[in-house]
Amino acid sequence: MAKTYKKNVQNVYRVPLYAHFWTWWMLALSLAVLSLVVGLVVSIKIIQVALWSLVAVLTSWRAYSLMKSVIKAGTIGKYITQKKAEKAVTKSLLATMTVNRLQDTPFISVPSVRVCDSRPSHISVEVEKLAGMYEVEKMTEDINASFRGRLGGYAVTSAMITTDGLTYKFVLEDVAIDKTWRPATMEDITAEKYAITLQDGLTVKLDERAHIAVWGKTGSKKTTVLFGMVLQLFAMGADVRFIDGKDEFSAFSGFYPSEKIASDVEAVQSQLNDVLAIVSERQKIMSEETQKRQKIGLKASEVGLRPIALIADEIGSIVALMDSKQAKKFVADLTAIIQRGRSVGVSVIASTQDPSTDTLPQKIRQQFSTKILLGSANGDTQRMAFGELASVGGVEDFRGYYMCDGLTSQPMKFYVPDLYSHEFNELGAFEKTYKMGLGMVCLLYTSDAADDKA
Repeated sequence: MAKTYKKNVQNVYRVPLYAHFWTWWMLALSLAVLSLVVGLVVSIKIIQVALWSLVAVLTSWRAYSLMKSVIKAGTIGKYITQKKAEKAVTKSLLATMTVNRLQDTPFISVPSVRVCDSRPSHISVEVEKLAGMYEVEKMTEDINASFRGRLGGYAVTSAMITTDGLTYKFVLEDVAIDKTWRPATMEDITAEKYAITLQDGLTVKLDERAHIAVWGKTGSKKTTVLFGMVLQLFAMGADVRFIDGKDEFSAFSGFYPSEKIASDVEAVQSQLNDVLAIVSERQKIMSEETQKRQKIGLKASEVGLRPIALIADEIGSIVALMDSKQAKKFVADLTAIIQRGRSVGVSVIASTQDPSTDTLPQKIRQQFSTKILLGSANGDTQRMAFGELASVGGVEDFRGYYMCDGLTSQPMKFYVPDLYSHEFNELGAFEKTYKMGLGMVCLLYTSDAADDKA
């Protein structure tokens, strides 16, 4: 909640003494001590008890608030860091007068500031938006200027105003750290089953967050992001199905079953039918396992089911080839797979140029737990992707933003993987990881009707 600052005789804005907790605490303590002195002369036990009770209540309340804040921060060190940062941000707002001046009075209303230290991942800052405060892009400069010293490497990578228009929200990341996932050896590619690394520090468990959407204009490196996931899926022995809107994956047919790579309308529909049949079969298996183990909420990984990933690249290109009846069935089948697939180890990884309803209906878009938007995009596109504005201004090459349900509260900076430095973009690397994954299938996954069908 905003605080009112008053200009003192030195023309400096300060919080008035009466607005400080410690002013009232010291007053209560002074009166309590004074009552002890007076009590030596006159009996005023009731007043003494009342005053010392007031001191005890104020002290207890302050101690409880402090303890609660420290527990929320995680450690005393983080609590101290957060408080220092909040003071620094407030000072910066005062220095640039990014506040709500009360007209014709020596008072100004200063917004409340809340800092959350989630290092090494990020630091988040929330600033109350008061009437008359300027736009978020200008606020970014004030926030950046507030972080110095050992936090000097942190800068705003995502800035937005909440949909209710009451709060600025900023995410700061260490811009000196490159979070690009850059595999150098086969060990870097080898993944735990159902686990996909998207960038350093960001690994998604597909049995918890099954579906991933990647959006971006031509040249934004969407295919590179998909290739990074394919390498890991091959290495873990996953059954990967391709809906190939741009013929990007047709080169895999030299070593990968060609019937699992669909690029024309008939083959795409056959692929969807096959995956839907697997989903239905696996639902029966999961039901049987639930009864057998007497445990609700089993994951596919716990049952030993092999991961299945349907990679749909450039959905818009596929839909453009369909008539209205075919397109309607395509959307219905894809929606059914997305809605029913998570609990049985079936993931959908979709890529389109933008998240508009023309290429990706809203009922599908809402089902993706991980959303990646690459390159620069206007505000409307960002809102369609994330439900809110990620940031203003352009985005540098090989970068974007992402949100992941349960892991992020607002869009954060995304780094496109580097598969080129160590030649993991070569066809031979995909063949090697695929053959390595075949050996993992017998070791890691149970043999069931669904996998036989796969």
